[in-house]
Amino acid sequence: MKMKMAPTLIALAIAAMGTSTAQAADDWYTGMGAGWAYGHDLDSFGLDADKDATALSLFGGYNFTENFAAELGYLYAGKGGVDGVDFKTQGATLSGIARLPLGDIFSVFAEGGAYFNHVNGNGDSDNGTSPLAGLGLTAKLSDLIDVQARYRYMWDLGDDQKTWQTDMSVATLELVMHPNRTSYVAPVVAPVVAEPAPVVVDKNFSLSSDVLFAFGKSTLKPEGTAALNTLYQQIVDVQPKDGSAVVVGYTDRIGSDAYNLKLSEARARTVADFLVGKGLPAGKVAIEGRGEANPVTGTQCDGVKGKAQLISCLAPDRRVEVRVTGVQEVQQ
Repeated sequence: MKMKMAPTLIALAIAAMGTSTAQAADDWYTGMGAGWAYGHDLDSFGLDADKDATALSLFGGYNFTENFAAELGYLYAGKGGVDGVDFKTQGATLSGIARLPLGDIFSVFAEGGAYFNHVNGNGDSDNGTSPLAGLGLTAKLSDLIDVQARYRYMWDLGDDQKTWQTDMSVATLELVMHPNRTSYVAPVVAPVVAEPAPVVVDKNFSLSSDVLFAFGKSTLKPEGTAALNTLYQQIVDVQPKDGSAVVVGYTDRIGSDAYNLKLSEARARTVADFLVGKGLPAGKVAIEGRGEANPVTGTQCDGVKGKAQLISCLAPDRRVEVRVTGVQEVQQ
């Protein structure tokens, strides 16, 4: 009984082999199996027909996707016989595999292709190509190993005139190895948050000595206390980490250098003590007295004659400067 299915099944194999190669991993495999072969038509050629035989298979393939693969193998379809004369079949298989996963472990597949066989029977031999179709069930034991059961049907093995001809069923239990397969789980990628770069703090605050102190004095006035409370809050708002402060006192040019230097130091100390009392670390606060150095007014008061007018003109020179340095932590 000649079946005209070879072109269709070979086309199925080629279609599966040519399917898009997009995939999650490079998954080639190899395997081996053993089972049972049955020659359906051998009893047509003699009264004493041995239709059952032992089958062995070796194969390798490549999974283009989780749904399609191509496979090449060797199949020994066993040794049956008719009236004591052997009927043996072996050869190469080429097939396409269409697979349907049923979950993380099980999948079913259908196979279509060709069996390039060599048959010995009736005292003669024959080479031929037979259509092949199959079904199977696979269980994934690990990334490396599958076990599967496969059933194949092949048409028209052998030749009516030379070796006898029969359709054949082959059922095998197979062990499949996937050396490169890894389970793919899409990682949950946490957003990359760059650590904010620290901001260097370098702030200068300048306060008028006339607001803080009476002329020639180093004792705070009430309005001076209010001004320093405002200054302390400004320093707190900057939030310098491991910061330090330098308090520098200046006077005008009226008076001797020694007097002015001493007065400028006393005023700087008064301001520093106030800030330490509010909460700045004492070890992080330094004082300097610079007397009449670095005048702000320059020469603009040189022509002023009266003392009261000169004191008023030189007011910008009488000041206390506070320089705060450190690192400011940026909040994410």
